Amino acid sequence: MSIEFTALDLFKKHEVDQTIEEFENFDIDELAHAQQKVEHDLTRWEAIKRYKTVCFYIFVCLWTMCLWGYESQAGGMVLSIPQFREDFGYLYEGSYVLSAKWQSAITAGPTATVSVAFIIGSWASDHIGRRRVILFASFFSIPWITLEFVATTIEVFFVGKVMNGLALGALSACCSAYVSEIAPLAIRGLSSASLALSLCIGPLICVLINNTTATYTTRMAYRGIFIPQWIFAVTSIILQFFIPESPYWLLSKDRKRDAVKELRRMFDTEADVQAQYALMAVTVEESKQISSKAGTYFDCFKPKDLRRTLLVIFAYTMQAFSGVSYVGSYSTYYYEYAGFDTQKSFQISCGAQALSISGVISSFFIIDRFGRRPLILGGIVAITILNLLIACTGLDTDNIPAMKASSGFMCMYNYIYNIAVGPVPYILGNELSSVFLRAKTLSMGNFMNNAFQTMWSSVLPYMFNADQANMGSKINFIFTGLCFLSIFIFYFFIPETAHRSFEEIDELFALGIPARQWASYQTEKQHMADQAFTDVKAEHSTSENVGSEQLLEKKSSNTGSSIEHAEKLDV
Repeated sequence: MSIEFTALDLFKKHEVDQTIEEFENFDIDELAHAQQKVEHDLTRWEAIKRYKTVCFYIFVCLWTMCLWGYESQAGGMVLSIPQFREDFGYLYEGSYVLSAKWQSAITAGPTATVSVAFIIGSWASDHIGRRRVILFASFFSIPWITLEFVATTIEVFFVGKVMNGLALGALSACCSAYVSEIAPLAIRGLSSASLALSLCIGPLICVLINNTTATYTTRMAYRGIFIPQWIFAVTSIILQFFIPESPYWLLSKDRKRDAVKELRRMFDTEADVQAQYALMAVTVEESKQISSKAGTYFDCFKPKDLRRTLLVIFAYTMQAFSGVSYVGSYSTYYYEYAGFDTQKSFQISCGAQALSISGVISSFFIIDRFGRRPLILGGIVAITILNLLIACTGLDTDNIPAMKASSGFMCMYNYIYNIAVGPVPYILGNELSSVFLRAKTLSMGNFMNNAFQTMWSSVLPYMFNADQANMGSKINFIFTGLCFLSIFIFYFFIPETAHRSFEEIDELFALGIPARQWASYQTEKQHMADQAFTDVKAEHSTSENVGSEQLLEKKSSNTGSSIEHAEKLDV
């Protein structure tokens, strides 16, 4: 009697219910490759339903990342609040302005400390674990949020911003690595792209609050935007107590029994626990062999990993090249510059942030369907055109229709950026970095991105302010040129990683396959996964009554006591 098998049904029928330690005696490679085939065949919705608990843990990290997105927006938002400029600035030609020096300091300073925190956070997470660093960074953020709120001098406000940057940098580096490590293949792209959504939710809340409070004539005009940060921080801490440690990190430290315990918190069935363990253990072991066992920052620049490191660095720094530092921090200020009053400027900013969220959500539906390369290339081409349009239409500041058109293009920028340029680098960073060096590689990508963002934060006040260069939209000509450079590098060097397992990506890098051939190349790991899946399927295709009890009895008779073997593994 013939039986129809699907990838999802296979492990329901072929539940390998021996404990994970028995895999050390069983053929763990075969199971890992069979599970890899299962992961490839799962649809996104099937994966979400099958791995509901994992999705909850991913949500916790995404909620935590909202704290960083909120703070990064609030830093630039206060510059456009009249009461903030009055309390901390000086009178210039009938209007209050904040000096370019302090504008540069309160935008560039936190960005610089975030860069340093990426390195510190990734180093700490490799030594004490992802979860502990995320939890500590969230706690560490609370007193500095308080300092920002109570500040009555620009110096105190600056200290609060800078120190909070340390917490949020470590938080961001670890959350990104954690999400990529626990997300199943079918939802890995969606999960990584959702990090960009987290960075948009905070700013939307920020501008909505500012739309109400910005016209106040008391300190609450700008203090009000810092209150939600306490809510994000406290709720994140509560939720973080429920998340497990990353099994990938535990396996990289040879803590196999702890990895099994955490996997049992993440997956509902023992068969899923064992299959995921096999897949992770084989991937970690192969990554160690490829990347070397030292796992230091220097290893990221050794020949085996240099290409991966450079690709991740560029994937992140491309965001700084696109002009998001300018649009994100100065859009509300630019709307005022274009002739809109304060209230109208904040209302336009609310609409722009809604477009940002719409862009990220739109990316969810196309990021796996079309792949990373087409999406990011199309996105950066569109951003190049928008930068050019913003620059050209904003040249004549006395031409009101042209200035309004320039503002409209700046709003459109938010949607286009977040459908491609915003989320895709997070996905590429997680997929291009090796498992064993992921936290360090991601930290360097974020470090370089923030280094460029720091540079822009330092010089933009001098370029934009009316009492300085007063360049206005001419700034976008600079980003147009940098976008052309990004298009060239992306086309020739960034590979397609959609629907690839970490094992397959490791193999493609080891073989030195050119970037433009990745999408069509058939890896040895794919062939092995197909063969392992076929073998397991054939083994049980003659019976419809193969259950977990029979498999457990069969494997137990071959492998002996799983408990005794488990105790030996971590000795």
